[in-house]
Amino acid sequence: MTAATTVPEGPFVRFGRRERRGILLGLGAAQLVVLGVATFVAITGVYTGGGAGLAASAAIWVPLLVLALGSVGGRPLVEWVPLSAAWGIRRLTGAREVALPVLRRSLELPGVGTIPVVATPALGAALLVDRRGGAVTAVARVSGRGFVLDDPGTQGRKVDGWGRALATIGRRRTVRRVQLVLRTTPAGDTAAHRWWRENAIATGSWAGTVLAELMDDAAYVGRRAETLLAVALRPPRGGLRQLSEPDVRTLEQELGAVTDALAGADIDITGWVSAAEVHSVLRTAYDPTTRPAPEHVPSAAAPPAMGIAESWTHVTTDGGVHSTYWIAEWPRSDVHPGFLQPLVLTPDAVRTVTLIAEPLPIASSLREIRRAKAEHAADSAQRARIGQVEDESIRAELDDLLRREQELVAGHGDLRFTGLVTVTARSAEELDAACAATEAAAAQALCELRRLVGQQASAHLAATVPLARGVV
Repeated sequence: MTAATTVPEGPFVRFGRRERRGILLGLGAAQLVVLGVATFVAITGVYTGGGAGLAASAAIWVPLLVLALGSVGGRPLVEWVPLSAAWGIRRLTGAREVALPVLRRSLELPGVGTIPVVATPALGAALLVDRRGGAVTAVARVSGRGFVLDDPGTQGRKVDGWGRALATIGRRRTVRRVQLVLRTTPAGDTAAHRWWRENAIATGSWAGTVLAELMDDAAYVGRRAETLLAVALRPPRGGLRQLSEPDVRTLEQELGAVTDALAGADIDITGWVSAAEVHSVLRTAYDPTTRPAPEHVPSAAAPPAMGIAESWTHVTTDGGVHSTYWIAEWPRSDVHPGFLQPLVLTPDAVRTVTLIAEPLPIASSLREIRRAKAEHAADSAQRARIGQVEDESIRAELDDLLRREQELVAGHGDLRFTGLVTVTARSAEELDAACAATEAAAAQALCELRRLVGQQASAHLAATVPLARGVV
């Protein structure tokens, strides 16, 4: 008897496998170089001293062989060498800790530098000129019109609309990258908190102290959802130095086209983040526990973050400890479009889920596919020559590659997706518990998370700060 295959009801999505191809038998260039050096040392030992020479040189070629063929945490050992070296250099030079002056005339972020802010005349959107990232970014607050409780037909229509919106945005040459940030942050000030702050009398009594602590804890335990869309645009020539008025109008027209594309997917832009709101939005990425009161306008002289201290597995900022994961594997079977619900809607942790979409030119994508097909054919011939059996994962990866080529030939666009998850807590102990809960939620969503150790500072910047930068 055979078990019946479960087909998801309503619309479903399918993800391709993460490509693990290499130059020869799945080995990359660095692995082949190290393997070649190990082979050369071993052969030299044999020719110079026979078996004794081979044994004597084993202290060199055995570690090189392990370095070329071994892997840790799903990553080849040879790829850990530059990562560990860069981490060691930052540790020796003190670059793991970055502090900013208390008062600045311009907007400045740790690891990014000074970011000029230019306001658009009609939309009122703040254009963030990211000179190091080579883009001009605008951030919008977005909201949907329901999805989880919709019937399958409505869900399918919205999924198709979102696909068309991404295709429309991806075909615009000025759009460099799109970042969707889904934040779950502490609720912050409520009417009760504001009343307590305005009317409570500091008597120093035991009851008043306990009530004040309860109010502080309630401000952290309560959760507030926020969705941001960051659009990174290619600047006009010379725009990274200074944006002229025609440049601003051109970029504003592109933002209007993005608004129209999202409207077709039942996604509403509730407002573009203005120059007065930029500091508050960026500061939430570093310190989600502190939020300005609604009537308060944050000072442009205060930086969004006073500094950042990087550790191997997390970063520490003004108001919390953060750890960032990379979604290394998406679901490998057909799933419902709402499969990320355990990660996004579970209110048991303060976390940020980020999706980064980067449009790819069709011509370069087709060239990459042809190159990958040639590599698969060469690897298949080599495996047949040495008698190695081809496993199912290789065939599944080739099927995904052929399906992607068929879709591109049919006229679809190509996007490179990156998923990041950042977990935030008030202490390292709370962070461990929150990370365990996040990993369990990812397992429910059929996703595989991988903590970006040794590069937490750049990962936190890419995942939580809405600059649509991507992971370097």
